[in-house]
Amino acid sequence: MTRPHERLGIKKPIVRRLPNKFMALNAVVLVATVFLSIGYILQVNQASARGFLLRDKENQIEDLRTNVLILEDKAARLSSLESLGEQADSLGMVSVNYVEYIHPASKSYALR
Repeated sequence: MTRPHERLGIKKPIVRRLPNKFMALNAVVLVATVFLSIGYILQVNQASARGFLLRDKENQIEDLRTNVLILEDKAARLSSLESLGEQADSLGMVSVNYVEYIHPASKSYALR
C-alpha cells in the first residue's frame, strides 16, 4: 500500500519538509482562513447590492402597474358613450331623433 504523497511522486509529506512544522501548519490555516473570509465578505456585499437593485426594480414595476391602471381607466372614460356624446356636441354635431334605414330586399333604394 502506497501513501498519498508517494502516489503523487513526492518523497516526503509537505508538512514534514518544513523546518518548523507546527508554525507552518498554523500559517497555512491562517492564510486559508483569511482568503475564505475575504471571499465570504465579497459574496455578501455582492448579494446585498443585488438585493437593493432587485428592490428598486420591484418598486419600478409596481409604479408601472399603477400607471397602467390609471391609463386604462382614462381610456375607458374617454371611450364611454357619455364622453363621445360630449365630444360630438363640442364639434357642433346634433343628435338624430328619427333614423330611417334602407331595406335591402326592396327594389327601390336609389333616386334617379
